[in-house]
Amino acid sequence: MRVGIEWTGDQPLTILVTENVGLPYDGASKPLHRYTPIEVTVDVREPDLGYSWRVHDLAQDCVNQVGVSYLCTIHPPKRNE
Repeated sequence: MRVGIEWTGDQPLTILVTENVGLPYDGASKPLHRYTPIEVTVDVREPDLGYSWRVHDLAQDCVNQVGVSYLCTIHPPKRNE
């Protein structure tokens, strides 16, 4: 799987995040002029736990490029469960 973002806006790309109370916040993302695509192999035959964490890690790598370090919408089970 390859995930990329093509950006043609006048301003650098930033990612809008949500504060703890659910309000939008745009101060967490650093401006990005070019997004480097992320590549990963996701095997849909993996057990649910492995698949969930692979998807989580892919999403985490995507937002890390702009300085966002916490995913608030993807919560797989604990790795040791």
